[in-house]
Amino acid sequence: MTFDKMSVWPRGYFRAFSSWLLKNRRDVSKKIAVIDAELRRIGEITVKYRTYESGGSVLASEDRVGVSVTKGSSLGRLVQAYVAQGGNPLDISPFAYPSGTEVVSVDQEGLETIKEQYPHGGIVAPISVGNDAPLPIPFDPENPDDENGDTGWGGSPGGYLRTDAYFPARQGGRMHRGGTDFNIIIKTMNQVRGWANQDIKERLQNIEWNIIKLCDLREQLQKEKDEVLAQALGSGDFEDFGDLNPKRFNPGLQIQVLVQEMNEILFNTAEDGSIPSYGEPNETLNYLGFTFTDVPSESTRDAMGC
Repeated sequence: MTFDKMSVWPRGYFRAFSSWLLKNRRDVSKKIAVIDAELRRIGEITVKYRTYESGGSVLASEDRVGVSVTKGSSLGRLVQAYVAQGGNPLDISPFAYPSGTEVVSVDQEGLETIKEQYPHGGIVAPISVGNDAPLPIPFDPENPDDENGDTGWGGSPGGYLRTDAYFPARQGGRMHRGGTDFNIIIKTMNQVRGWANQDIKERLQNIEWNIIKLCDLREQLQKEKDEVLAQALGSGDFEDFGDLNPKRFNPGLQIQVLVQEMNEILFNTAEDGSIPSYGEPNETLNYLGFTFTDVPSESTRDAMGC
């Protein structure tokens, strides 16, 4: 297969491989235009959360108070269909993104004042062991008895997910279900909804899955444009990326830099760094385990690697 070699290849393979990639940079602007058009077609869902102040920061609770969706988009039409079938769009997903957190200021001690758009910074992460967890479970290994008389030798909240959707945290721990006959509960719930399972799937769940899939696709396309292509190509001749933040993007990982560094390893270079006709292999080539010299059959087809 063309350009499928990653770890061991002949010298000419990289020459053809890099040449093809560099030439196809001219299509990047068209690719970005297609991504932008697809993002507009998909649209966007934004959930509004109730906020509160804490230590100068504005934090978002998990109380969902509103939702908006791009009018006329694919997501907009799906949400309309979902609501028409009796669904509540606030129940589909949190639709939370880490990019919704803004750092307002940083003091001399490095403490940040932030403004959240989504609860917990838009990230559902495990809780660390300690009293910093907002749970109804007292646990402090260094202070087993707190001022309320609660013992700290109970269950640890470490590993619980920091979200209201994680039931063990709300129930007080991963506890035994007590004397309840769990099978009876399952049988009763199945009896209650069994007759409507097909309708639930067709009228609600299938639409929910399509909405979530489109949101995932939107996120992937946005990442490809804002991160993958921006890091690989940099600003340079591509106005689509604007000025890249050097704290976020490493100039040494741009494709033209990496190709030049690899060329200097594989080929003899002139004083100005150019590779004269890609002709002479580097004298240290035979000592490299990942590459080797070409044979005539590869040279005649420009070492495409087929």
